[in-house]
Amino acid sequence: MNLKKHLVIFISILFMTAAACPNQAYSAQRQNPNLSTKWKLYRLTPEDQAKTGIQTDILAALILETKNGWYTYSHNPGKMGQPTTLKVTLLPHKTILLPIYLAGKLKDDPFNPGKKIGVYPSPTPIFIPIPSNLKSFTLQAKLSLLMCSKTACMPFKTDLSFLGMGVVPEKLSSASSQKWWPKFLKATSKVNKNKISLKNISAKINKNEQILKTKIKPVPANSAATKSKLAPVPPKSETAAAFSFESLTPQSFTPGLEVSNLTTAVLFGILAGLLLNFMPCVLPVISLKLSALLAGSQNVEEKERKRRFREHNLFFAIGIILYFGILSGILGLTGLAWGQIFQKPPIVIILTGIVFALSLSLFGIYNLPIVDLKISTVSSGPRRQALFTGILATLLATPCSGPFLGGVLGWAMIQPPYIIGSVFISVGAGMAIPYIAMAIFPGLVKKFPKPGPWTIWVERTAGFFLAATCIYLISILPENMLIPTLIFLWFTGVAAWMWGLSSGCNTKSSMMILRTAALAICIAAGFWAKTPPIKTAHWISFKQEDFASRIGKEAMLVEFTADWCPSCKVLEQTVLTSNNLNRWQKKYNLSYIKVDLTAPDKTADAFLRAMDSRSIPLAAIFKKGSNSTAPTVIRDLYTTSQMDAALKETLSGD
Repeated sequence: MNLKKHLVIFISILFMTAAACPNQAYSAQRQNPNLSTKWKLYRLTPEDQAKTGIQTDILAALILETKNGWYTYSHNPGKMGQPTTLKVTLLPHKTILLPIYLAGKLKDDPFNPGKKIGVYPSPTPIFIPIPSNLKSFTLQAKLSLLMCSKTACMPFKTDLSFLGMGVVPEKLSSASSQKWWPKFLKATSKVNKNKISLKNISAKINKNEQILKTKIKPVPANSAATKSKLAPVPPKSETAAAFSFESLTPQSFTPGLEVSNLTTAVLFGILAGLLLNFMPCVLPVISLKLSALLAGSQNVEEKERKRRFREHNLFFAIGIILYFGILSGILGLTGLAWGQIFQKPPIVIILTGIVFALSLSLFGIYNLPIVDLKISTVSSGPRRQALFTGILATLLATPCSGPFLGGVLGWAMIQPPYIIGSVFISVGAGMAIPYIAMAIFPGLVKKFPKPGPWTIWVERTAGFFLAATCIYLISILPENMLIPTLIFLWFTGVAAWMWGLSSGCNTKSSMMILRTAALAICIAAGFWAKTPPIKTAHWISFKQEDFASRIGKEAMLVEFTADWCPSCKVLEQTVLTSNNLNRWQKKYNLSYIKVDLTAPDKTADAFLRAMDSRSIPLAAIFKKGSNSTAPTVIRDLYTTSQMDAALKETLSGD
């Protein structure tokens, strides 16, 4: 299959994937086997709108369905039950949408004989009217309820999300034809005199397109759905009760570099992707690129060398862009932050095993399938190898946050999915520019020497580079997982060696036995590394209640960091040193708060998003007094002089 056919297939897959998934719903029902949830959209005709007082033609519904004899209380269950509540935020507008609940069905309360309680029969929808002018949107919801059976009750909370892309109301099922329609009419008739209305609350201009924020007026007076906080915590003091992340209005220290529209985001994304090639955690991956480039230059004939050189670089670039496209979908749909996959120790351990196996292969211990970086080896699938090498190299670069990347992602990650995808593709295109350039000008292959006896030293050097990358990856892991990970790597080496031996077997059955045994050893060794991580505290560990009690009363320097963020470690060794911290403490009477994102932490993630960011490193300076909720933020890498200037500008009046 020639190169053009490969490109046509690749582009077709991307378009088919986008076209096949206009709406996607996400449920956390795996957390509770006795409850399933699903999202669905319905259409409200003009007649339906007149009957209900809801001035929109899009009605979303979260359908709850209990199983195995369990039930859940309704939104107004009575005096004894815990109400079912749903808090919904519309993205990218960060608008709170208040849901509409159906009346519950009365039944005898098994825990209070003689009393009746309101429960939701299964299945039961909770409704959220969606503004008509939004054809693509994301809903983030927090569901809270009490699951009960005949003998026990169990509180349950979960985060849910729904992605709507290219919604066409005319193609949706009619709400008035559903079985729940009479109950829905009854529920809307009991709303306050203003009924339910959607009205515009603010307007933003984005590339000459006005995006209107909307909200729903409150429904039943005794509704428990009040304005949600990003990370609700039961208040223990008046200060903590009054504080929420939504009250923060961060002020950028470099407003000229802030992103506010798609055009700027794409341009900065391309530049950030290009610079990402030179960031610290990308440099060790140079061995992947160098080995593959030299492997492609081993042909004697110049024409064939150029062809292989162009082919390798083109598929390497496709691998980079493909990875960023997949990553944008994962981050956009799950709400994860840039680099947050490295919060998952199993992912880091698996990636370490892959890099370790590649390192050993470069020392000639065995040959690996798919990705074999040895220069002397003629690959049976050079295009496939270049593609997967590009994906692997980009995956290893994910923890880095290069210049401009923080501002780009901070803006992009709160936008609709198609914008997130566009920005990430632009970052991938920027990172792929050097390889695209080499594919366009294959004559550059002449700059690479032909392989010879000396190339064995290049292979060994690349192997040592990858071994160093393993050390870096291991350093990300919690301390109590180091020994299990080393055991896993030892077994990985044994398994890879067995796989290499299998290629010399005389029979296919012997080869399959060896390879099956090798895979079994790797899987079994993985269980050695399953140790819960322990969070390590630095400075004053961030806790929402503690932070709420400090804000406004004292000046604070807040650092967002993680063990998997090499740029953060560079800052801690060069800028946030003991001498500087002592000097700033003496001059400004600062409190130092460290927000550790090494492991998943919903409250810390919410704080990061409140800073209009989805990537780290990030520093925020909070002053005392009435302007304490407008911190100065410094994104990405910064110098001591920049921090000095930011502290002086922010705190000089204190």
